[in-house]
Amino acid sequence: MALKLPEHSHCAYCGDPIPFDRAYCSEECLEKHKRETRRTNIRDIAFYVTVGVALCVLAFRFMF
Repeated sequence: MALKLPEHSHCAYCGDPIPFDRAYCSEECLEKHKRETRRTNIRDIAFYVTVGVALCVLAFRFMF
């Protein structure tokens, strides 16, 4: 026999079931998600800056 679950969504951070009108199950999940997103963005920017610097160094190395 299959169970009929009420209409729900899932927390954007931990995946726990929550009502449709919410994105996170708690303030803690919201803050963790913000921190994780910020950390990922900083890591991505650092990667692209490093690649850009490396390409500039290589370009100047082969120009002279």
